[in-house]
Amino acid sequence: MSLGQHRGCDFIHDFVCSPCEEDDLNTEAQYFCNQCTKYYCVNCVPVHNKLFKRHSVLDRTDMTKWAAAPGMVDVLERCERHPGEALKLVCGDHDQLCCPVCVAMDHRDMK
Repeated sequence: MSLGQHRGCDFIHDFVCSPCEEDDLNTEAQYFCNQCTKYYCVNCVPVHNKLFKRHSVLDRTDMTKWAAAPGMVDVLERCERHPGEALKLVCGDHDQLCCPVCVAMDHRDMK
């Protein structure tokens, strides 16, 4: 296991290397490929770059151009308590994103 890779640890990274994550490794990503929409660590990016020479890989200096991985936006926009419901509303009292069901059940003004 090389530096930066941690199996079963509690490190929280803002972006995790996609190939490492598939191998149950928790490795911080340093690169993002727009064409693959995947994140890569320093160990995985050379393999990617060799296989996909024409892909544009962004490093952390271009992090604002990194996109969420496919499917991740969907997960982030869905309510955990009410599957299938989108998080569309904000409760100002609780400073929380809510779906319409949450608002109706838990975030009504009870005055």
